[in-house]
Amino acid sequence: MNTTINGVKYYYEWISPYEENRPTLVCLHGFTGTSQTFVPVFQKENGLNILAIDLIGHGKTDCYVHPYRYQMDCLCQDIALLTEGLGIVEFSLLGYSMGARVALGFTCLFPQKIHQLILESGSPGLKSMSERMMRKCADEHLAGFIMSHSIEAFVDKWENLSLFDSQKRLSTKVQRTLRQERLSQQAFGLACSLWFMGTGVQPDFWQELDKIKAPMLLIVGELDAKFQHIAQSMQKNHPNISIEIAKDAGHCIHLEKPEIVEKVVYTFLASYKINP
Repeated sequence: MNTTINGVKYYYEWISPYEENRPTLVCLHGFTGTSQTFVPVFQKENGLNILAIDLIGHGKTDCYVHPYRYQMDCLCQDIALLTEGLGIVEFSLLGYSMGARVALGFTCLFPQKIHQLILESGSPGLKSMSERMMRKCADEHLAGFIMSHSIEAFVDKWENLSLFDSQKRLSTKVQRTLRQERLSQQAFGLACSLWFMGTGVQPDFWQELDKIKAPMLLIVGELDAKFQHIAQSMQKNHPNISIEIAKDAGHCIHLEKPEIVEKVVYTFLASYKINP
């Protein structure tokens, strides 16, 4: 389904059919992903409305718009308007990687809207200016590569990052589907996502963690040491944050171990009484 928010056409999909008297979980994908990434995870009837959104520059959502629309605060405003347009005032939020950063930013901007927050391989950003500048340069370099090479060349480079080594153990069918999802993206949308919403330019949300009252679950892979460390640092002095480490999984847990993510998400959401 499509809806236009301030001139940008967004695509969204109800993974489970919407019913008015059920609570809603909104899902946000990662860089090079789409809403379809969550479909294999939520196959069972679960008593939830599950809404997945193609983020700006990805999938079937517009990419050829003014670059300022890619900034995180603009994207978060768009998500707020999209959900309000669907009659969803409050909901739980799940984000993976880039989508986790957006989900955290959204919760900081609209804390009153979020019942529970689930971050899969997520980060509050980089604490120091020097770290942000280094990452900004790396993101700009990658964006330049995307714009000056074919999408196939970029995907070849991207899928061979050590971050995704564990994905090479997936079935041929799943790897083919994942590669096709990446190849379906537009270079301009990916580049703008790095230029205007990359980790190097996003706000530092570490100090905002104290202000988030919603229960928060951090899902990280056993094989992803970097994001395990980030999750443990986030949990310090924050009793509302819990961590789930997925055994034998890397960065993209919902792709590598969808059954684990399904169980963990349902258990976490069911542990709190949420009214629709």
